[in-house]
Amino acid sequence: MALAINIASAQYPEGEMINFYGKITSINLTDSAEKTLDGVTVEFWSDNLLLGTVVSATKGKYTLNLPFKSKYTVKYGGGKYVTKIIEVDIAKFYDEADKKMLKMNVDMALFRNNEYVGLDFMSQLPVAKAEYSPRKKTLVWDDKYHAKMKERILSVLNAYGY
Repeated sequence: MALAINIASAQYPEGEMINFYGKITSINLTDSAEKTLDGVTVEFWSDNLLLGTVVSATKGKYTLNLPFKSKYTVKYGGGKYVTKIIEVDIAKFYDEADKKMLKMNVDMALFRNNEYVGLDFMSQLPVAKAEYSPRKKTLVWDDKYHAKMKERILSVLNAYGY
C-alpha cells in the first residue's frame, strides 16, 4: 500500500490554495509489480462537499488546485480498481499559513477490484490518516490506524490466496 505525501509552500497572491498532485500506479498482488495508471478518477472532498474531481493522465499523473480547507478526504479509484481513501487534516497548518500555496504530493498504488468479499469497507473508510504537526512542520501519519487497516485488508486478500 504505497502512499507518500510531501509538503512545500510558496507565495500565492490570489489567496489560500492547495495543490494536490501525484502519480497513481497499479500494483499486481501476485508479484508486487507496479505500473502507472491513466484514467483513474480522484475525488477531493471536505465537509461532505465534493470540491473537485480529476482523472489521472499520462504516466498516472494528476494535479488539481483547490481552496484551502482544514480537512480533506481524497478518494482514489473505483470501477476496475478497489477504492482507497485517505484523510488529511491540515487545520494546524492553516493557522501558520498566512496566504501561501500549499503543494501536496500524494502518490497512490491501487489494485484490481476482483469483487473480493470483505473489501467493501474500503469505499467508506480511509486506509490512512494524516495530521499536520506544527512542531515537526510536516504531516504525521497515524501509524496505528494505518497498521489496523492494512491488517484488515491483508486478512481479506490472504483468504483469496494473496
